[in-house]
Amino acid sequence: MYGSELQELEQLMMLVPNFLPRRSGVIVVQRIRNEEVPSGFERDYEHITAYCSSNGSRSFTNQIAGGYINYEEIVCSCFEKCESHHLNVRLGDLIRSHDGELFLSPKHRSRFQTVCRIQSEAIENRSSAYLATLFLLTADDNLWCAAKDHIYLDSFDFKNVHLNGINTDGYAIYQMSKTIQLAKEYIKLNEISDKHLIGEQAFKGIINSILIAKYGAAMLQVNC
Repeated sequence: MYGSELQELEQLMMLVPNFLPRRSGVIVVQRIRNEEVPSGFERDYEHITAYCSSNGSRSFTNQIAGGYINYEEIVCSCFEKCESHHLNVRLGDLIRSHDGELFLSPKHRSRFQTVCRIQSEAIENRSSAYLATLFLLTADDNLWCAAKDHIYLDSFDFKNVHLNGINTDGYAIYQMSKTIQLAKEYIKLNEISDKHLIGEQAFKGIINSILIAKYGAAMLQVNC
């Protein structure tokens, strides 16, 4: 293989197993390393926190606010790097069932809007992470009862939220709210993808909260 692209690989194969060469270190074949080791970007997108970062371009966000981009395009843009088959299947189902409503129920919308009104702060001035967390904590009846006294103008007191009587879906929503607000992974991508673990309504709430975390208040104006 001398003089060919495989020369270094052949040299590596002729080494004594489990021993370093006598001269200067280990031979690294760049092409093989690139194929076998995922890049930092790809590794990041194995984690749900990577999708929650508020890094949507200003032009794209403005198009969302103006109603020029529909729900399917927004979801596809957010999760374009997703390689999870199970999550992509669920996202497809979510897009097909989308009825124009971001909130899970009229009660959910009312709770969210009531908190915003009491706080007397325009949603355009709130951080994306705050809006997404509030969206989740107001989504489930039992979770709301546990969390409502621990929601403040610029923070959430998770330590004093006692989840008595909460079901699996409510717990998943709560863990997602902590993931967004604290930027630490309390729920994993494969858990969100599992339809046997997380119901359709909870899945909708989690995905929509990710969209809010990424694109901010503009998502709350989406009606298509």
